[in-house]
Amino acid sequence: MNSDQIFKNRARALDEDLTGRASTAGADALLAEIVSLERTPARRRRMPSSGRALLGLAATAAAVAVIAPGMLPDGTPPAGPQPTTSLSVAAEPTARQILLAAAVAVEQARADGDYWRVRTVSQAMLTDPTRSYVLEEKRSTEQWLAKQPDLRSWRIRQDLGVKPATARDEAAWRAAGAPTSWRYPENMKTENLFAVPFGPLEAAAGERTAEQLRGTWKGQAGDLAGKSLTWKETRAIPGEPETLRSYLEERIGRLDLTGSGMDVEEARAHILLRDCVDIISTLPASPETRASAYRILASLPAIRAEGEMTDPLGRRGQTLSYQEEIEPGLFSKVRLVVDPSAGLLLAEVRTNTTELADGRRAELRVTTSFQAVGWTDERPDLPTRRN
Repeated sequence: MNSDQIFKNRARALDEDLTGRASTAGADALLAEIVSLERTPARRRRMPSSGRALLGLAATAAAVAVIAPGMLPDGTPPAGPQPTTSLSVAAEPTARQILLAAAVAVEQARADGDYWRVRTVSQAMLTDPTRSYVLEEKRSTEQWLAKQPDLRSWRIRQDLGVKPATARDEAAWRAAGAPTSWRYPENMKTENLFAVPFGPLEAAAGERTAEQLRGTWKGQAGDLAGKSLTWKETRAIPGEPETLRSYLEERIGRLDLTGSGMDVEEARAHILLRDCVDIISTLPASPETRASAYRILASLPAIRAEGEMTDPLGRRGQTLSYQEEIEPGLFSKVRLVVDPSAGLLLAEVRTNTTELADGRRAELRVTTSFQAVGWTDERPDLPTRRN
C-alpha cells in the first residue's frame, strides 16, 4: 500500500481532526498496515524519498496508536461490538508516538489572531520557614500579547491562596498554631527547595490585578534560549524539523555555558529540549513550527512515556518524563502531560524531595497547568485594579 492510500485510511479512521473519536475498524486496519511496514527489514522497505513524508507517516501511526480503543479522552470504551484483531491497539503508546500524534494535531491549530493568549494556573510546594510542614501556593496568570500596535498587551495575575499540602502537613500546621501568613528569613537555607519567597505568603486569595506590558515588552512576542523575540523574529522561526533544530542549536551555541557546573554538551541538549517545550507551550510560533518542535522532542532519547495521568486541573492526558539538573548534582523529575489529540501541553510538573526538621522526607512539586494557549480575537477581561 502506498503512502497516499495510508493517508486516505487515516482520514476515514479519524473524526473531526483528531478530537479523540475514531472508527475502530479503520484505526485497526491502519495500525496493522503501519506495523507491517515497520516489521519489514530496512533493506527491503520502499520508503518515501521526502523526509517530511516519512515524518508524516510516522505521525500517522502515532495518531492511531494514541486514539486506539480503551484510550478515548473521557476514558470510556467505544460503543458497540469491537472487531477481533491479533494486534493490541490499546497498548500504552511510546513517547515518540505521543509526540508525533501531537505534531499532526497541532498543525491544524489557528495561525493568527488579535492576541496571543496564554492562561496558566501554577502550584508550588515549599516548606514553612521552620521546615516543619509543606505548604502549597497557587496563582493564576493570563498573558495577552497584542501583535498590532493599536492594541495593548496585558498580564493579569491573582494569588489564589496558600494551604497545607497534605493532611499530615495540615496536622503539623495546626500544631504550630494554624498561622495565616508566613515570612521567610533572608538567610534561610534552600537545600533541595525549588525556591524561597522574597515576600510574605498569605493564606487568603488576593485580588485580581492587571498590568499593562510596556518598555521592553512592547513589540515582544516572547523569548527563546533566554533572549527576547520580536513578532518579526518569531514569524521567521523555521517550520521544518531539520531547519528548526539547526536554528535552535545555532542560538544555543552562542550561550556561554562554561560556568553552569554542567557538562557543556549535556547543557546544550537540555536547552534544546526546553526550547522545544517553550515553543509548544508559550511562544506564538506558526503551527508548522510547533509541530516541528514536537517532532524534535520525539527524536530525543531522554524522554520516556509513563501512561495516562490526571493533571492538577482534572484533565487526563499522556505523561512524558525526563530528568532535569536544577543545580549541580541536584536532579528534579519533570513530567509533561500532553493531550495528543489536540496537540496541547496540558501541564508541566516538576518533583523534588527535601528533608523536614523532624527528619521526614517530603515531596515538593511545582506545576504549571496551561488552561488556554493560542490565538484569539477576544479581549481580556480586565479587573478594576491595574498597575
